[in-house]
Amino acid sequence: MINIKAFHRLLAVLLTFALVASACTGGGDDGDGATTSGGDGTEAPEPDESDSTPEGGADETADGSDVVSAEDDAVEVVEGGTLRIGLQTEAGSLNPTNTGLNRGPIMVATAIFDTLVVVDAEGTWHNNMTESWTPNDDFTTWEVKVRPGIEFSDGLPFDAAAVVGTIEAFLADPLTSLVFKPAFDAENPVELVDDMTFLLNASGPNASLPVYFAEQLGMIGSPAWLEAAAANPELDQAPVGAGPFVLADRSQDASTVLVKNENWWRDDVDISLDGIEFFPVPQPGTRAEQLLAGDLDVVHGTAGLMIRPLREEGDAVQRIEDNSGEEFFFTMNAQVPPFDDIRVRKAATHLFPREDYATFVDQGTSLMADSLFSPENPFHDPSIKQEVDMPELAAPLIAEYCAEVPESCTDGKVNTEYQYDINLSNDQIFDVVSDAMSDHFNITVQTIPNDIHIQEVIFGQYQFASWRYHGFSDPDVDSAFLTCSTIGALSINWARNCNEDRDALFLEQRASQDFDTRYAIWQDIQKNIQESYQYVLATHTNWTVASGLNVGGLCDASAPGGAPLPCQTRGVPRLDQAFLTN
Repeated sequence: MINIKAFHRLLAVLLTFALVASACTGGGDDGDGATTSGGDGTEAPEPDESDSTPEGGADETADGSDVVSAEDDAVEVVEGGTLRIGLQTEAGSLNPTNTGLNRGPIMVATAIFDTLVVVDAEGTWHNNMTESWTPNDDFTTWEVKVRPGIEFSDGLPFDAAAVVGTIEAFLADPLTSLVFKPAFDAENPVELVDDMTFLLNASGPNASLPVYFAEQLGMIGSPAWLEAAAANPELDQAPVGAGPFVLADRSQDASTVLVKNENWWRDDVDISLDGIEFFPVPQPGTRAEQLLAGDLDVVHGTAGLMIRPLREEGDAVQRIEDNSGEEFFFTMNAQVPPFDDIRVRKAATHLFPREDYATFVDQGTSLMADSLFSPENPFHDPSIKQEVDMPELAAPLIAEYCAEVPESCTDGKVNTEYQYDINLSNDQIFDVVSDAMSDHFNITVQTIPNDIHIQEVIFGQYQFASWRYHGFSDPDVDSAFLTCSTIGALSINWARNCNEDRDALFLEQRASQDFDTRYAIWQDIQKNIQESYQYVLATHTNWTVASGLNVGGLCDASAPGGAPLPCQTRGVPRLDQAFLTN
């Protein structure tokens, strides 16, 4: 018998697989107690030059984001006030231990919880709510010390027991554990040592483990709230953390109101805002209209329907555009016909109409993709090139396949189903892509609601589907979604493509702190992925955060010790230094 309540929670978590990602490359000593580093600062080879400067002119931040902003000379900070933010998505719950948080809810949750570690604009992790991370010799166990002097907003101490309790909740939940459990030892993942110290035991050597705690897994809840929410799920809507803001009011699908945490632990930071009000505005064009009308102060999103009209306003709107994370692609199910045959996957790749896609679908709002890593990513390999716009290479592959597997073909064309979720942008994508494939594929289209689309991809009930994911700055986090071990009845290896040689490379790079070593291994991994033809990559998603001229400080957040943090991470700015101006 299906547990309907659990099934709906599953759909919420599966949504995070498609939309949520975390942080960074390497680790580092931030001068405030860190005892290890995960990178030596070695530069990667120079990336390809690409002209991605937004219309209206831009400055480039250290993290590669393009920023269009007003001159600062006349800015006068207004103490107080409420920042109004339009979100791309809403969440069914704000409890990070048992639900999927996509980018809108991640922005809300980061303001409420903060995170154990943060990642700076150069991609280096830093202690935030921790004081130190000390690994053993082979990086299988990490001793972590919690930063002293922190309290949850309900007055309870932020100590090692609270952190351990939250991590255990993540790993015990049957849904969130699908994402996080593979990184930890199955028998003894976390141990409490004393009031301020705990141990993390990895599933194998893992020099990158701290970066797992830069987003959702690093959001620690008050023990009293977590216990109460376990007994009463309605309290999932009333989270209690130790971040810069505190929940004041929430009406799901209408608004979420936060107020300043007067007892936030960052003594070196002054919060100017009185509060923040978040509004879910799912239509991208509407978000742009409401920002331009002054009904919202900040919006975020990825759709050209939002980005293009805001670009047209030039410097009348402040924009932070970032193509450095997350990819839009087409995934092919390698466990079912016809894409269980690599010849069909190769043919689909050769037929992808990159030039038409760039012209008619993307319209200049994103970077076209050849690999999982954008040119700004230090793991980017400029030698990786997709074999697209090559229909002449597809014809003999399809002819050979149909001769050998005639039951999967009709009139010399491969029969397949193309699945995507219902929206106008995806209809446009289907028109362009299916037209390019029509000489060699008989395509049946299936358009379904987003939650059902996600469900069917996770359960492997698809052949060819559009998808958005990957693009992590530290690719070790990506490996969970590409490895054989995560293929099952429920699979977060979307393509269900298993390669044991690739898995061995994942283990090898995970054990190393040396960037040059990891970069060389990831060159081999990227080539392996390319040669498996499991994805047809389209674009590096352009996450844009835009604000009116009455907003400042979105690029001013810093780690303890002063390292600048990115203006945004995949659509999520840190808001503790945001302010309103006159």
